[in-house]
Amino acid sequence: MRTGDFVLASSKDSKLSESYGGGAIQTILKTALENKYVDKVLSFQEKKTRYDLSPVIIEQPDQIDSLPLSQFSVYHVSGANNIPKYLQQNLKGAGKIAIVAKPCDVRALVELAKRRQINLDELVVLGEECYGKISPKKVKKTLDEEQLDTSKVAYERIKGNTYSTIVEGENRSYTLGETLDLEGSCKRCAEREPTISDISFLVIEENDKTRTLIHINSEKGLKLLELASAKLNLDRANEEILKHRNREMEQLRDKAEKYKTEQFKIFDKNSEKDRYSYFKKLLENCRKCGMCIKACPICICVDCSVIKKRKEIDPVFYFLLRMGHMGECCVNCGNCDSVCNFLEPGPSLIFHRLGELSKSALNYEPGKNVNESPPRTKKTIKKS
Repeated sequence: MRTGDFVLASSKDSKLSESYGGGAIQTILKTALENKYVDKVLSFQEKKTRYDLSPVIIEQPDQIDSLPLSQFSVYHVSGANNIPKYLQQNLKGAGKIAIVAKPCDVRALVELAKRRQINLDELVVLGEECYGKISPKKVKKTLDEEQLDTSKVAYERIKGNTYSTIVEGENRSYTLGETLDLEGSCKRCAEREPTISDISFLVIEENDKTRTLIHINSEKGLKLLELASAKLNLDRANEEILKHRNREMEQLRDKAEKYKTEQFKIFDKNSEKDRYSYFKKLLENCRKCGMCIKACPICICVDCSVIKKRKEIDPVFYFLLRMGHMGECCVNCGNCDSVCNFLEPGPSLIFHRLGELSKSALNYEPGKNVNESPPRTKKTIKKS
């Protein structure tokens, strides 16, 4: 094996091999802990139900076995919790950490690193190649309405335009855009692969089972695979699998770009006055609860003046303050949407549009290039 290779992996452990993705990611993380290649794993766990995920620090290899990777592949981590913010707030100087992250999580990590909130050299990043996420609340509501026992769900997966699940041993499939749909931020997202990672992975179906397609992106990623190789079934990915993967990702990107263009058209009113009126209308139901700030992985101020003063200002000014603080660095993760119960569409649409305008004006795209400074930290050249 070498960097740049694509391999198909599953665990040799009979129990793990039956889990989502064939247990490959679990085996890699367990081996990294056992060999002290990392000190900790920042992962996610079920809280009360499989629809409620929260970040968790794992230091004991056996705790990895129960990694709910199937849920993570289709749902956001719940509430104001998210992997990048948890890392930034709780794990500074905690040693070398392996982290499992979605592409939007990775973009947030890049922005946090630029602001010296985290150190990427201390991370080993396992980045998911993403089909998008759906609301766990809506999934649970749909299954409840069909009188299915949601405590007996064994599996969930998004593939192309379909959400699939196994409930009480029965396969159920739903076409996205009908009963269930992707989150709005995901439908607009053309970044389906992590911008940086040591390995990136995608769960694929093979002979009525699932295995994990792994792309080795760095020397750290290669070391991970070498450490775990004795406990994995490893095969080089053939051209047919790679072509299928590339074609699917390209189709997802094209679809997202078209949807994003259509969504952004709603801001293109004839006059500045009309645009402002529409912006104001979007915000008229905002309760200024502050949850969007708590959920945003890029909002890092310990003593937040917007939170403190939010009850004293109107919703438009509340949003304008937030836009002024972090408008050019929004990574369109959709975490603000997941905690907002009042705005439709959710606040991420506004920030995503602002980010696109900033990209054009400032020639800066957040979460992409770790060596590119954010616009407001760059030194300006004085005109003579």
